[in-house]
Amino acid sequence: MRNPPRRTLSPTPTATQSAALITTQPDPNPHIHGSVEPPRRYHRQFAELPNNRWFKPILVALLTLAFYLIAVLVLFVGFFVWALLAFGADGDFNAWSDRLIDMNTTTGVLFGLINVIVMWPAAELATLCIYRRWFSSMISLRGGMRLRRLGRYLLAGTAVWVVCALVMVLFSDGAIGSLTSGIKWDQHVLTMLIAIVLLVPFQATAEEIVFRGLAMNIIGSWLRHPAWAVLIPVPIFVVGHVYDLPGLIDVGIFAVIVGVLTIITGGLEAGIAFHIVNNVFAFGLGVLAGADLNATSAPRIEVVMSIVAPIVFAVIVVFDERRRGGTTPRLPKGFEAPLSADDR
Repeated sequence: MRNPPRRTLSPTPTATQSAALITTQPDPNPHIHGSVEPPRRYHRQFAELPNNRWFKPILVALLTLAFYLIAVLVLFVGFFVWALLAFGADGDFNAWSDRLIDMNTTTGVLFGLINVIVMWPAAELATLCIYRRWFSSMISLRGGMRLRRLGRYLLAGTAVWVVCALVMVLFSDGAIGSLTSGIKWDQHVLTMLIAIVLLVPFQATAEEIVFRGLAMNIIGSWLRHPAWAVLIPVPIFVVGHVYDLPGLIDVGIFAVIVGVLTIITGGLEAGIAFHIVNNVFAFGLGVLAGADLNATSAPRIEVVMSIVAPIVFAVIVVFDERRRGGTTPRLPKGFEAPLSADDR
């Protein structure tokens, strides 16, 4: 009878050997590795950069202001050269300078909108100089503009403002309400509308990048709670608008709402979308109605609708965000997950 084969017992691995075996096993799903950080807040992006120092956000702010002033000077010189070519050396430059700040003229609309737009490249260059990256890479926690979100928010904002505009047309007895007596249409109106449609998207984006994106990240680099990042830039944004007290309150409410939406959605898309729709409707309906675009006050119904519109829009955005599962965080370098269809 053949002896059964001898069984050899392998020694029990030591704790060190077990740890080595565990660490050498490939991670089946590196995208959920234990080192992945929890979702990051939008306003803390500067603070979380590896080369950040307490003074760098101050340098970004100062450089943004410097680049902006240079851009405004170049813009003014460009418009002056344009006036020289158009009117000649003997032209009435006093009248031209008046048109430059008159939003009821094509020259005024062009200068006024471009004057705001140049804030965008100023912020981009300042961030590049200090942090060696473009600020456009910080528009969202995904590292750039989420175009599908932007599209959804544009549709939502347009729907909200169509309803609000109808209410204003029906119940307002001034400015936009004059649309009920007929639309004003001529070559000047057409030129103004073209300028508004082409430039307002860039003007609104520039304001959101500077007053929400840049300002919130500067504040957030020192103060962790998002309330500070949302509220501190509001007075600066309000001061940039020349309205009466109800109008300034309206602007302040708008700033708070889009700031909160920036934190909730992890990006500027909601604020950019609503800002674009808001300004296109405000300028466009004003031009069609023959309203004074330099006016610093508005009928009560228009102020009320201007306050109601962002509130309704915010409710829609928050509902959409919750329905879709919230903001996808940016993962640490080396663990980047591919963009989902919703975040592209």
